[in-house]
Amino acid sequence: MNATAVLDAIARKHSGCAFVHEVVVEDSERQEAWRAFYKTQHPGFANKHWPGTPDYTEDHERILDTHKPFRRIDALMLDGGGTRTAIEVKISRADFLRETEEKRRPWRKITNRFVYATPAGLLKPEEIPDGCGLWEVDGNAVRIVKRAKSNPKPDPIPHQVLVALAYRLNRKPSEESL
Repeated sequence: MNATAVLDAIARKHSGCAFVHEVVVEDSERQEAWRAFYKTQHPGFANKHWPGTPDYTEDHERILDTHKPFRRIDALMLDGGGTRTAIEVKISRADFLRETEEKRRPWRKITNRFVYATPAGLLKPEEIPDGCGLWEVDGNAVRIVKRAKSNPKPDPIPHQVLVALAYRLNRKPSEESL
């Protein structure tokens, strides 16, 4: 079973919800850490060409933009009642073992719940971090193995995410899909 099959099964089960695949959010805490690190590695650039300094140009903005730290999830599910669910698909144990709270943090802040979706039997409920949920997919069946703790008041969805979603909505279908 691959990630697409897992997400397709969840989308069928939650057919009344909107799904957006592969969504990224800027991790502001990581951005600050990156900036501090970059200043130590490239003091001339960081001191002369940082936003707000006289020598700052659009070229420098492009350099910084290419290094902005983002955190991606496999899907963002939105239901009609306003609940936002971050879904991270794991197909292998090795991939799951690379997960960290740092990777989850920006999504846990702006969603009501964060869940891992896996093929049935891949992970044990006790392996799932506190507050996160586990959904297992077996064929077309989706089973909640561990409920995610609800974040009743998530932070607003950042402007960067809303702009990215708007761009996706604005795309015209390619000729291949017609």
